[in-house]
This record gives sequence, structure tokens and C-alpha cells, in this order.
Amino acid sequence: MHTQPVLEVNQLSKKFRGQTIVRSVTFTVERGTVFGLIGENGAGKTTTLGMICGLITPTSGTVLFEGMPIRTMRRTVLRKIGALVDEPYFYKYLTGMEHLQYGSRLYGNVPPERIDEVISLLRMESFIYKKVGQYSLGMKKRLAIAQSLVHRPSLLVLDEPTNGLDPGGMVEFRELIRALVSTRELSVIISSHHLGEIEQICDQFGFMQHGVLTLIGNNQTKSADSVMFQIEVDDPLNAMSLLQQQSYIFDLRLDDGGKITFMMERSSYPSLLQVLGKVGIRSLKEKSFDLEQVYMHLTRTGGKS
Repeated sequence: MHTQPVLEVNQLSKKFRGQTIVRSVTFTVERGTVFGLIGENGAGKTTTLGMICGLITPTSGTVLFEGMPIRTMRRTVLRKIGALVDEPYFYKYLTGMEHLQYGSRLYGNVPPERIDEVISLLRMESFIYKKVGQYSLGMKKRLAIAQSLVHRPSLLVLDEPTNGLDPGGMVEFRELIRALVSTRELSVIISSHHLGEIEQICDQFGFMQHGVLTLIGNNQTKSADSVMFQIEVDDPLNAMSLLQQQSYIFDLRLDDGGKITFMMERSSYPSLLQVLGKVGIRSLKEKSFDLEQVYMHLTRTGGKS
């Protein structure tokens, strides 16, 4: 049984022409999980993924893959990583199968059975023998991921893989990623600015802004420990004043409609009810963890939660 993280990124930084592009990024990816890297264009996501894949040399910091340093064991490590960090180029007059067969030769002895296994896993049987010039965007995305999987990697790195997909393609992509990690033999890193998609398919995620990564937990820990509440009261300003004095309440906000939202651990619920008894409460709702609200909050506060 594997207990060591697939990937350990520690204090990773990159400077280019005197400008810091990525600053002290630290996170881990556990086996069989999906890590989401979210942020706007220019935030440093692609540079970070490039360093993880050994395509860009870090200015400082380390990247360990299954305990092995990528910098000094690059050839060994890269044979265990599949990556899609640029829009793939395909020959329109070749079939999908011909692309996979050609690509598999780059990895040495990839048996035909493995190619068939990947085709089945990605449900490509209906179009794998068609010329790529006839492919839809979703088909091309599947072919690109298939090329990244034929050598049986432990980590799959996908940079903005949902760009251009329609809603149906988004659903198919989400189901595909979940199928890939279901055996727990593969871990995935996905960068994106599609917040809704990231929240639905990722076990853990981090927000990147100006080269700085802020880890914002995961769906399981947030829903189990820290809960988002929304309340309506007779006197919002008085309620805000009282709630601000409670050490167990954080990320407190009052919106234009007079509704108050905040985060709190469930164990503090009795204390909350005592406070709310003083302010004439109209409604109290427990909300699910909302990544988009956290994203907007971090954007407003410059990445400081």
C-alpha cells in the first residue's frame, strides 16, 4: 500500500528577467486524488506545471515525484508522468489509432494491449479509426489524454483541459477524470479558471494569484468541519457587530441585500444560537462549501484569507 504522496512541491519559485513569476509554491498530491489549480490567466499556473513536469528549471525549491527529485532524476521521473500542457497538434490525415501507435513508440515497449485498454477506458472505440480531421474538439481532447496515458503514468498533468468544451463536453470530461482516478492508481493535477468544474471533480484545490498559491482545503474537510452559514436578521449592523466579537466565526460578510454569511465549525453551533437569540433572527441556512465565493473573497483580499 502506498502512503507516500505522488507529488511533493516545496517552496517552488521561478524568476524571469528579474521578475518573480512563481513565489514559494508548496503543496502535495496524494495517490488517487485530483488536485485543482485555479486562477486567472497570467497567475503562474502554467509555469508551475512546467516546473513540475521538468520542462522549466525552477529558480529555487524542490519537486519530488514518489520521493524522487525531478531535477536530478528527470529521465526516470518523466517516464511516470503524463502531461498535456499545450494544445496538442494532430495530423488531420492520420487516424486516432495511428497517432496512439506512433506516440507509444516514444516510450519504448508499450504493448498493443495497453493501447486497447486506454481506448476502452476513454470510450474512443467509435471514432479511433477515423481520421483526426473529422474529430470534434471533445474527441481531440480524449485523444490527447490517451496519448498521455499509454505509458501507464502515476501522475497526469492537464493544463486548462476544458477550454473550448461545450456543456456536454464538460460533463463527459468530468466523468472521464473520475473514471481515471477510480482505481487509485492515477493522480491528476488540473489547472483551470472554470470554478464550477474544478469544484465538482477535485478532491483538493488551491487558488493562484500573482504567482502565490493559497491552499483552500477540499470539499470533504470543508463540509465536515467548517460550514458556511447565511442568516437574515432584523438589525444586520447590530448582528455584524456581535458576530465580529466571536472568535469562532471567520470570513464574515454582509451583502447588499442585508444577508450575512460566515464560516464556522459545526461544534460552535450552540454558541452561535445564543448570540443570534439577541438579534431577532429571521432565517438561518447552512450552505455547502462554495468555491466561487472563496475565490471572489481571495481576489478581493489579494490572496490573504
